[in-house]
Amino acid sequence: MFFRSEALSYVLPGAVAAAVAASMGYAVAALLLALLAAALGAFFRDPERQSDDPPGCVLSPADGKVVEVNSGERGVEIAIFLSVFNVHVTRSPLAGRLVEWKRITGGYAMAFREQASDNARHRVIIESPRGTVELSLIAGAVARRIVPFVAPPAELERGERMALIKFGSRAELRLPAGYSAVVSVGEQVRAGQTVIAETVAQETHDS
Repeated sequence: MFFRSEALSYVLPGAVAAAVAASMGYAVAALLLALLAAALGAFFRDPERQSDDPPGCVLSPADGKVVEVNSGERGVEIAIFLSVFNVHVTRSPLAGRLVEWKRITGGYAMAFREQASDNARHRVIIESPRGTVELSLIAGAVARRIVPFVAPPAELERGERMALIKFGSRAELRLPAGYSAVVSVGEQVRAGQTVIAETVAQETHDS
């Protein structure tokens, strides 16, 4: 298990405070501070992920629970809610060229609500062989910062790490026509591992 270096600014103060409390004989306070530091460190975990699924499969960009799935003539929209207990490293859902990464201002509604679509977010545009894919990384009431790992222009591999969203948040993926969702509302997904959509041609071939 790998932990992001971004955790240090959160974990070290708590760890130092725990050590000081322990040296002064405040055992309960030291334990609570140590547990807090450990919990913050766990939030920044970054496990290795891989997928052997066919190239036509779209992988989840984030860990969490699927809260919206909408399909229509224009394509597929899938929204994922990340709680504070999920891994918050987001990944590219498919291979393509990163052409835009733009920060958009907005509100800070709770990330599990539909209104969170109007929150402050980072809009990511990926050009894939099957069309333009849009990924929105959204800050919630607790999450107020998104740390990008890549910048356009760049070639992305499917499952490649893209960003860290601090604390509770939401990810919304919009796929062009030609894809079909294979997840439902309420399902738990894992970034870079869970297949959430497939090309229509592949779906027809497999059925």
